[in-house]
Amino acid sequence: MQEQNLASNKKYSCPFDGCKSEFNRPYRLAQHRLVHVNVKPFTCYVANCDKAYTSKSHLDRHVNSAHKESELDILYCCPHCMKKYCNRQNLKRHIKVSHIQNNKPFTCDDCKAQFKKKDQLVAHMYQHNGIKPYRCNICSKDFVTLYKRRKHMRNHRTHKCEHCDMTFTGWMDLVKHRRVDHASPEYICNDCGKVFKERSHIIRHVKNHLPGNSVTAFFCPYENCHRHYSRNSNLKQHILVKHKGQTFDCTLCGAKLTTKARLNDHIDRHTRPEVILRIPKTCETGRKKRKDENSMKYVTALKLAGIVKNKMEKCIDSKTIRDDT
Repeated sequence: MQEQNLASNKKYSCPFDGCKSEFNRPYRLAQHRLVHVNVKPFTCYVANCDKAYTSKSHLDRHVNSAHKESELDILYCCPHCMKKYCNRQNLKRHIKVSHIQNNKPFTCDDCKAQFKKKDQLVAHMYQHNGIKPYRCNICSKDFVTLYKRRKHMRNHRTHKCEHCDMTFTGWMDLVKHRRVDHASPEYICNDCGKVFKERSHIIRHVKNHLPGNSVTAFFCPYENCHRHYSRNSNLKQHILVKHKGQTFDCTLCGAKLTTKARLNDHIDRHTRPEVILRIPKTCETGRKKRKDENSMKYVTALKLAGIVKNKMEKCIDSKTIRDDT
């Protein structure tokens, strides 16, 4: 009886298509509508944290769990599977979803299908009404699930170049722009003339020229192997490839490469368009005979007449002129 009374008091319905949420207070409806328009007014006030939430209670829970250390270091432990959570709300949600049998409180009115989460029911309703409930507030594109809309919202993020005023929607586009348009100059060592592309690399290299600095060498520990390296990471790579047989295999042709970078370059060759080489024709493959065959060429006739000189004669004449002068 009490549940029926609570249900009858929910007279504030969500006006968005495909959403059947109802509330017993107008402020709760107003707070719920923020979910549809993707507005999160409560932002985290901790420095270097860009989290935002639709309600103050969610913000307080985030601050307490992520930025404040509990004095008693209390962990909320699940009595069924002994999993630990940082707050009581997460523990309640875990027990409700994972351990309560037949806990599917959200039922479809059309086909009576039951779901554990409300988002699952909202996504399911698309099969009946054809309405995508989640809309992007930037480009007005609709999505069936909340996850797909969140994934789509990443496309609207912009990454600004710190060297110029250009902005990019993809992070890798910004990285490529830095390499092409703002390529760092070469760093040349004044002692040995070695060239580096990265500033951090030359800083590490210059330390080898400091007075009293002993250069550390990493020798291969395997017998009859006399290889040594100046960096431990290079030695580890050598051991994995040469002694332990680790290779990066191509799935297209079975080729074995020593590094992942070489594998990526090798696979890129498979995807490149095939270059068709032009095969020169011969008399056997159908090349036509010369029309002036067995006849004196025009330039040869001029040379014999003394009108045009060949290269050797020109060189002799020019040398004679220099000697005379």
